[in-house]
Amino acid sequence: MALDPFWSNIFSRRDRSGDDLYEVLSKVPIFQDLSRREFERIRGILHRRSFNTDEAIVNEGDMGVGMYVILSGEVAILQEGVDGKMIELATFGEGDFFGDQVLLDESARTASAIARAQTRAVGFFRPDLLELIERNPRLGLKIVMRLSHMISVRLRQTNRLLKDARDQVRRAEEATAETEATS
Repeated sequence: MALDPFWSNIFSRRDRSGDDLYEVLSKVPIFQDLSRREFERIRGILHRRSFNTDEAIVNEGDMGVGMYVILSGEVAILQEGVDGKMIELATFGEGDFFGDQVLLDESARTASAIARAQTRAVGFFRPDLLELIERNPRLGLKIVMRLSHMISVRLRQTNRLLKDARDQVRRAEEATAETEATS
């Protein structure tokens, strides 16, 4: 559940069933167009991880190397506020994912991800994606194109939210100016 609209998982689907890796990952946008055969080709480069309650999965400011898809458990996305306090931006559960942007660039994490319960996840890392692109360009391109599409959708969503925020500020400024003019 997103507390901040910028961190909402607009690709989330809540109709999860079972723990079959293919079933969970086929609902994640970058993997959703893969056939079972293509999925079997990438299964070997996926990294299963387990995290204890309150364990950091990624830390804000650290260099990112890949994305995670939650198989079970709950993950809080946190960001340090200007006052140094942690702000919870979103809570993700089974089938949700985070960190996908670092598959395209080697940038620092913009938030921390902390396991709120015993959590199992699958990591998909940039070096593995780059190796996949070399070994199987068609499959690698398919994944990169889906990743690019996801980021494009997020950018459009962010632009819409920013436009809405600018419009609210403009209306508030106009209302303030009108109030001051009549006083």
